[in-house]
Amino acid sequence: MVLIVAAAILGAFVGLYVQPRLFALAIGLSVSGAVHLVLTFVGRLAEDRPNEADVREILDYITFTGVHGIWPVMAAAGTGTLLAAVAWSVLRKDSTDAFWLPSDDTGGRRNGLRSMDMVTDRDVHSAARERLDAILKR
Repeated sequence: MVLIVAAAILGAFVGLYVQPRLFALAIGLSVSGAVHLVLTFVGRLAEDRPNEADVREILDYITFTGVHGIWPVMAAAGTGTLLAAVAWSVLRKDSTDAFWLPSDDTGGRRNGLRSMDMVTDRDVHSAARERLDAILKR
């Protein structure tokens, strides 16, 4: 039970701070599953030693030692990741286009800000502008 709550909190943090969101979901699921597997492995190692009974009891309390013990942990991490990511996106009123995959476009390119910063005026540009103005005035 403790590990399920910890996985949900971990998933929420990952969902808030990691982009792209699909990558955040993959990180939340894999880290929670890996932590559960490592703790289960340490618990199995503690079964062989009689003086490690306290460690075994604590690890049995933290993890479910059954076959299906990893699924609730991973489900909690995935749900925490998705809920945090959706809540963050809704609260910030981001567009849904860039929710799952990041976009290189930060809005400046659509407004022409980024491209105009990269352009330098040269004589060729001013000559072309004069020719275009001369054609349009006819």
